[in-house]
Amino acid sequence: MTKVADNPATRSQETTIRSPFLRLRLRWYAVSTARLLLRRWQAVTLAAGVLASANASAFGNLDTLARPLLTLLTPGHGAAWRIGYLLGLQALAAAWTAMQRDQIAGGPFMAFAGSLPFTPRERRRVDLAVLLLADSPLLLVAASAFGLAAGRGAPAAHAVLLCDVVLLALVAQRAVLERRYGAWTGVAMGALVAGAAFGTQLALAANVVVGVAAAGALVLAPRPRTRRRARCRCARRARRPPAGGRHGAALQISLAVLLRERRDELVAKGLTAAAIVAAAVGLVTLFDRDARSFPTVLLAEACCALAFSGLFRGLHQAHRASMGFVGALPVAANWRRPFDLLAVFAAALPFLAALTAFAWAIGAAAPAQLLAALASNAVLLCALRAPQLISERHAVVLATVGAGCWTAATIACLL
Repeated sequence: MTKVADNPATRSQETTIRSPFLRLRLRWYAVSTARLLLRRWQAVTLAAGVLASANASAFGNLDTLARPLLTLLTPGHGAAWRIGYLLGLQALAAAWTAMQRDQIAGGPFMAFAGSLPFTPRERRRVDLAVLLLADSPLLLVAASAFGLAAGRGAPAAHAVLLCDVVLLALVAQRAVLERRYGAWTGVAMGALVAGAAFGTQLALAANVVVGVAAAGALVLAPRPRTRRRARCRCARRARRPPAGGRHGAALQISLAVLLRERRDELVAKGLTAAAIVAAAVGLVTLFDRDARSFPTVLLAEACCALAFSGLFRGLHQAHRASMGFVGALPVAANWRRPFDLLAVFAAALPFLAALTAFAWAIGAAAPAQLLAALASNAVLLCALRAPQLISERHAVVLATVGAGCWTAATIACLL
């Protein structure tokens, strides 16, 4: 075999081929997820507007926005709490990426880009650039925390710890994108070292070591994974079809879309709802479980319904992608709608039931009122399907306004 000469013409041609990769990838992300990113920023704008309507100053808004990271620097907590809180922040960052993994990873475009002469280093750089673009709402929280920590004269160890949180979050997100779940061991070790060394004389050195290790994990090439042996499908025993009729099969389709294709998004919605339930229970407990805290429970149930209503879009996209096959079957046009509603309600029911049981345990309302509130929020969850599908660009605003009006009417009727 003859080796091709490394002449300037060849190098210029390779540069011409490789240089548009970042531009094409960012353009694809902008086209496919501009509306998705717009909905994220709509949520941030709505939160800032609510705080501004409560006569909160600009500094107060920044303080509230940076509270998730500034809480980490509070000296009143122990090492175990700080390690757990660090792991919780990394889990939230990973869930944020899991909700939009297909868009960040490149989607169908990567099937074409994989055949082009791009080096692994260029691919990693592009992945990191697109990941930073998707994390822009979260980076606003980090920037607010950095600014407030610097303005208050925080020690250098605190600033380095905030850098470690961002770097470890990026490592965890890269692990989700590349499905390298073994990297979570390194993230857990970094959180363990940073959390245990906080407030000690070794805090600055430990944070620098964790930051350098996390930066190296982002820059260096990961170790190639060994291929798993494919299991022979013919060895599996054939199962009898379930005797549930076509209605059971239709419900299984909706559940399979959530549990298989939209599993990451379902887990992220579950974590969000769990955080809402924990915040509502903590707030009611703070007021000594007063029976007059029933509106707080109603607001928490509405927030859970609003969070799970985002699953309707994924179900709708999955059904629309299968219309080429399903359209040839003798089924009604909107056959999937009741089964999608039932599948999403089944996912949200444990959290709604937990809030209802908590309100019944503290005696916040009569059993009839609690059942009426549960039914009202179930209807709200089904009604939020329309704003999630009517306007993709303004889905967050329409769904939030609709949920707010519905909750206000529910409180007026039940109290």
